[in-house]
Amino acid sequence: MRQRFLLMGLFFITTGLAVVAVAQSPVAVPTITPPAPVNSAPAALPKADGNPPRLLGTNSAKAPQTTPLMAFERLSAFPQQTQDAVRAVLLGAKWMTRMNQVQGRFLFGYNPSLRQSLGGDHDLKQAQAAFALAKAAKFSGDEEQVVVASQAILAMLAATRIEPSDPTCRVPVHSPLVCNRVGFAATVALAIYELPGADPKLVDEAERLCEFLHKQCRSDGSVDYVGGGADATKVDPAGVNEHPAVALHAILAGNRVRPAAWKIEVAKKGLEHYRGIFRAKPHPAMVGSLTPAAVELALQTKASEASAIVFEMNDWLCNLQIPGNDPRNPQWAGGFRPVVDGQQTDSPPGPETGVYVQSLALACKLTRLTPDLDRYTRYKAATTDAVRFLTGLQYLDMNTGHFELTFRAQMLMGGFHLSPVDGNLRIDATALAVSGLVEFLGSGAEK
Repeated sequence: MRQRFLLMGLFFITTGLAVVAVAQSPVAVPTITPPAPVNSAPAALPKADGNPPRLLGTNSAKAPQTTPLMAFERLSAFPQQTQDAVRAVLLGAKWMTRMNQVQGRFLFGYNPSLRQSLGGDHDLKQAQAAFALAKAAKFSGDEEQVVVASQAILAMLAATRIEPSDPTCRVPVHSPLVCNRVGFAATVALAIYELPGADPKLVDEAERLCEFLHKQCRSDGSVDYVGGGADATKVDPAGVNEHPAVALHAILAGNRVRPAAWKIEVAKKGLEHYRGIFRAKPHPAMVGSLTPAAVELALQTKASEASAIVFEMNDWLCNLQIPGNDPRNPQWAGGFRPVVDGQQTDSPPGPETGVYVQSLALACKLTRLTPDLDRYTRYKAATTDAVRFLTGLQYLDMNTGHFELTFRAQMLMGGFHLSPVDGNLRIDATALAVSGLVEFLGSGAEK
C-alpha cells in the first residue's frame, strides 16, 4: 500500500496534478497525509452455500473495532436477499478496487465481449465511485479499500482549486459544459465525509467544497447548479433532479462533522423548494437524490417536515416498481420503470435501481423511528424486491462460466452490468449498486 501511495505521489509531482485535461489556471491541491489503516475487522467473503463468512487475513496486531459487516457473521440466519446483498457489496467493492489505476482514477468501463475499454469517462462518475468505495470500506473495514478510496478522492481534488478571493472556498476547475460543478463538488465532499479515518486536512477540503456549494444557494432555497445566475431549469432541465439535492446532502453531511447554523437553514429552505418542484413534475431521479438529504435533516433535527417529504416521494416511487407478475418482462421484476417527459416507459431498468434501493432503505429506516408500521411494511417489501433485481445484474461464477478463468476473475467478477440486456460494465453502475446495497444492509429491511 505504501508503494502505491509513493507511485501516486510521483505521478502528481511529474504531471503537475493534471488529472483532467481542462484549459484552466494551475490547480492547488492540499498536502494531505494518507489515512492510517483502520483497526477494524478484516473483510469477509460469504460462501455461496450460506455458511458464515470466512474472515480474510489481516496484518493488524490490534483488536478489531466493530464494523457493520460484523452484524452478518451468521449470514445464513438472514433472508436470502440479505445474503445476496452482503456478497454483492463485498464482491462489488473488490471489483472497484481492482479497477483503480495508479493515478487514482478508475477504469471507466469495459465491454467484456470485445475485451475493450469503453469511452465516455467523466469526473462526476469517478467521484461517485470514490464515494461508493468509501461507503463500502466503512461497511467492511477493508484497509485496502480505504487506501484506494483515498487515492481516488485525492485525484478528484486535483480537479479543484482554492478560490483566489476566498481561501475558505474550493471550486472545481471544470467548465460547466464538461462536468456539473455543483454535483462534482458535492459528491467529492460526501466521499470525504464517508471515508473512515479521514485526515483532518482532508475534512478541511470537504468544508471548502461545501462553502462553494453554499455560494450557489439562493435565498428562495434553489441551488444555482449551472452557474452564472442563469435559469438552471432551462439550461439543464434534467439536472434539477440530481445536482441540487446532492449539494444539500453534502452540506448536511458536513453539519454532522462540523456543525454550523447556516447548513441547517440552507437545507430546510432547499428541501421545501425542491419538494414543490417534485410535486409539479415528479421524477424518480429526484426521489433518489432528495431522500438522503431529507432523511439526514430528519435525523439531525427531528423535523416532521423532512419526514413528510421522504414519505411523500417514496410512496410515489413504489408505484413505479415493476411487479413480479408482469408477464411481458419477468426478468425486470423489482426494477423501476423510467419516466420520460412525465410518462412511464418500457425501457429496461438498470443499476440506477441502486439509487432507488438507497432511497427506499433510508425511508424504511425513518419509518422505524417515526414509527409507521404500514409504510415500513410497504417499503421493506419494495426494497427487498429491488435488491433481488439489482443483485441479478452482478457478474458471478454462475453467469461468467463461458469466459476464460483469469479474465473473468480479473475483469468481471463483482462488477454490475448495465441492464438485463446490456452486459457492458461501467464504474458508476457498480458504484450506484454498491452504495444502495450498503444502505439496505443498515436499514432494518435486511432482517
